Amino acid sequence: MTRDHVIAFLPGAGGDAPDLDVFRIGPDDPTQVKLIAYPGWRRYITEAYSADALIDDLCADIVRTIPTGPVRLVGVSLGGHLAYAAALRLRAQGREISGVCAIDSMMIQSSGPSAGWRKRALEQALEQMRERRLIDLWRFLRSRLWRGLARALGDGLPGTARRASRTVSVMATLDPIFEQELSMRLLLRLLAPALASIDRDPVALDAPAVLLRTPLHDASDAAWRRRCPCLNVREIPGKHHTLFDPENVGSLRQAFLSATPDWR
Repeated sequence: MTRDHVIAFLPGAGGDAPDLDVFRIGPDDPTQVKLIAYPGWRRYITEAYSADALIDDLCADIVRTIPTGPVRLVGVSLGGHLAYAAALRLRAQGREISGVCAIDSMMIQSSGPSAGWRKRALEQALEQMRERRLIDLWRFLRSRLWRGLARALGDGLPGTARRASRTVSVMATLDPIFEQELSMRLLLRLLAPALASIDRDPVALDAPAVLLRTPLHDASDAAWRRRCPCLNVREIPGKHHTLFDPENVGSLRQAFLSATPDWR
């Protein structure tokens, strides 16, 4: 096993990682896929913590994961944007970037809800009810409750979490979904302005790049091509929240492996 066979994986804003074996050919594939975890809400509420500091933190973790040799990054949703930003930073530090893959990473203009979010949330809840996935439905409803409360605080969210950090810590211990939603809201608030700024004047990443995306997010293709001139776009089935469900994960895996033959 060599470090050349390590892929760093950056998850979506919620921090959850799927079964990372989806990015390997099979049990005999020497490739290792390692999760790059996000710092979490305690770090995000630190005074003067910035998007630039976050990229530094992620790059340091990537370097620990892949200390030598070429760097290959995979990012889902927000993780795709962070993979691009980290690749630029690491390249500037002299590292070889031999591949970046973004999965359903639509453009982010603000930390607020995207258009049509109510309809999507209702469809997801009804889908879980029809399939009698009651535990999933209960988790979904809790997440949307905490998300709504976090959004209601608006610009006051970081300060409120900072002042009430002890109470927040207790609540996070009692309900991991609360902690996940809080971390996600703070992360998006931190990154949204920086990502919007990047796309006003994108820096070209001269490295092999892949965008795997669902049909609903084809509008992001042009922006990704400005970021990555060597971009290879592959359409995958499913919706944003069902990419790794059993009915779609096989197609995702096949698309990834066929688009990245030089990664192994």
